[in-house]
Amino acid sequence: MELIILGSSAAIPVKNRNLSAIALRYRGETILFDCGEDLQRRFIEAGLKFNKPLQIFISHFHGDHIIGLPGLLFRFSLSERTAPLTIFGQRNLHAYLYFHNKILGLKANYPLTIYEIDHQNQNLVEYKGLDAETPSNRIKIENSILFEKNRYIIRYTQVKHSVNTFAYSFEEKPRFGKFHPERARELGIPESRLWKKLQSGKKLEYNGRIVDPLKEGIVDPQRPGRKITYSGDTMPCKSLIDLGMNSDVIIHESTFLDKLRDVAHEKQHSTSVDAAKDAKKMNAKILILTHISSRYQEDAEKLLEEAKEIFPNTEIAEDLKRFKIK
Repeated sequence: MELIILGSSAAIPVKNRNLSAIALRYRGETILFDCGEDLQRRFIEAGLKFNKPLQIFISHFHGDHIIGLPGLLFRFSLSERTAPLTIFGQRNLHAYLYFHNKILGLKANYPLTIYEIDHQNQNLVEYKGLDAETPSNRIKIENSILFEKNRYIIRYTQVKHSVNTFAYSFEEKPRFGKFHPERARELGIPESRLWKKLQSGKKLEYNGRIVDPLKEGIVDPQRPGRKITYSGDTMPCKSLIDLGMNSDVIIHESTFLDKLRDVAHEKQHSTSVDAAKDAKKMNAKILILTHISSRYQEDAEKLLEEAKEIFPNTEIAEDLKRFKIK
C-alpha cells in the first residue's frame, strides 16, 4: 500500500505544489481523493497508468479540488482507456460532467459510473456514463459505506466547511495472519486448493473431520486492516474525529499556521495545530499535513514544526512524495 501526493497546495498552484489530489495504490488498484488542476500531468510524473481500475472521491465543489477532473477524463479518452472508472461526489456531480460532455465534447468511451452522494436522504444516486439523462438507480447508504470490495471499504462523513464537504476513509478488512504450511502437512492435508481455503481462515472437512485452521495453528490470528483517512477541507469537527478514529494515516488539511487560527476558522479551514490535535484525538499513527497556503511556499516547515510539538509523528505533504503504509 502506498500514498502518492499529487497536489498539496491550497486555492492556487505554486512553483512546487499543484492543487489537491492524493492517490492511494492498493493491490493493483488506484483510489484518488480529489482532482486538482493539471492532474493528468501529475499522473505521468508519478508513474500512474491511464488504463487501470480507478475510483475517484471528490470532497467538495471548490475549484481547487475538482477542476482537474474533466482534463483527466479527456486524457483517458485520448489514451483509449478500457478499464472501469467510478466517481463519487456531491449532488450535481453528474450535471457538472454532463455539461462538459454537451458543450466541450467530453467523451468517456470506457465503463464510467458516477455516484452522487445524497447525504440528506442517505442514498447514492447512480448515473451510467456522461450523457445519461436520468439516474439508473438509487442505492441506500448503510453504515456510511459508499464502496466495498473483497478486501476494503470506503466510508464517508460530512465535515464542516464553507460549502457541503465530505471526508473519506479507506478501511482494509481484517487479514488472517501468517500461514504455516508445515502444520497443514503434519495434519495430513496435502498442498492443493484446500490450502487457499485454510489461508483465508475457513474451516473445512477433510478425511471425515472438521479442520479449524486457527485452532490447529495453521494460520495465525487475524490482524486488523490498515486505515487511511482523508479530511478534504474542514475546520475541526467531531464527525471527522469519529470517521478517522484509529487511523494508520490521517491526511489533514493544514492551510494556516496557528497564529492565523481566527482567519482559518472564519474561512472554515484548519491550522497545523488543529490537525495535530485532531490526529491525537483519533489515536492516529501518522499525520500528513496538506492543503498548504501559498503564503508558506518558502517556509512550509513552520507548519510541520508547530504540528510536531503536539503530534510528533507528523509529515508534510510534498508533490510526488510517496509514503509506504506497512
